[in-house]
Amino acid sequence: MERTILAGIDGSSPSRSALSWTMRRAAATGAKVVLVHVVDDEWGMIGHLALDEIHRSAVELVETETALARSIEPTVTVSSELLWGDPMVELATVSAGAELVVVGTHKTGFLHGRAFGSRSLQLAASATAPVAIIPESSARNRRGIVAGVDDSTAGWAAVRFAAEEAERIKQDLTLVRSWRLPQLRLDPDDRTLQHEKLVHAAVERMMAAAVSLAKEHCVTVAVKSRTMRRTPAEALIEASTTAQLLVIGSSRRHGLAQRALGPVSHDVLLNLAGPTLVVHGEQDADSTEREDARDEGARDLRIDVR
Repeated sequence: MERTILAGIDGSSPSRSALSWTMRRAAATGAKVVLVHVVDDEWGMIGHLALDEIHRSAVELVETETALARSIEPTVTVSSELLWGDPMVELATVSAGAELVVVGTHKTGFLHGRAFGSRSLQLAASATAPVAIIPESSARNRRGIVAGVDDSTAGWAAVRFAAEEAERIKQDLTLVRSWRLPQLRLDPDDRTLQHEKLVHAAVERMMAAAVSLAKEHCVTVAVKSRTMRRTPAEALIEASTTAQLLVIGSSRRHGLAQRALGPVSHDVLLNLAGPTLVVHGEQDADSTEREDARDEGARDLRIDVR
């Protein structure tokens, strides 16, 4: 089957950073690239008189970005599509069958919802293919692959993807898991300390399983593990500050929540430390209820990077 990477383009500086990232990856993996530009007409408000002028501008943009892509990697096959509608919805729709969807972003900010929203979160939640979100300044002096470890289908898929990527580009892989217990009292008794030991042992077993899975794919590069007593989003962002790529899992949701991300992946994608890739997996039974009941990772021992 022919490998295809879709790249969302709009002529902006973040879009061009993502385009460069896309072309380098395509050249290394043998994939072809399809550039997708969506004229933003989510509500169908563009009048008939403006359509011709907007269409001409859009065609010129696509031609310019296609020429730029070919100049970056002349050996890669590049084609383009021009669509109308909501850009993230249209990209999610055409992602079926693609190996990867790539978009750029200028979003970096602060944790816990203090950054402005980003439409790329909608794409990460609803696309069929994995989604790579590339910050504008993302290519310099970065080394290694980082993956969040989560005991879900999506979490294990993220570990596998990250391990294969680390082996492909010959960079070490670091697996990260965060865990915290609620601070219930200032003078913890024996039962509290024993519970902490049990939790820590469970975390270590999961990390051992993740390292074992990663080593099935990492033959020539090192696999490291790191546990951090911080909130999951903070741990992942800190660990990936200088990484070439952060890989996180996102369980597919259904019903009204199908276009929403979990709180951890939401915070990570709003506060990107570098290139970040979201791998999908089917939602586990009752995972939405578990996530809603979480106390920032204290009650539920999983790291949900959904």
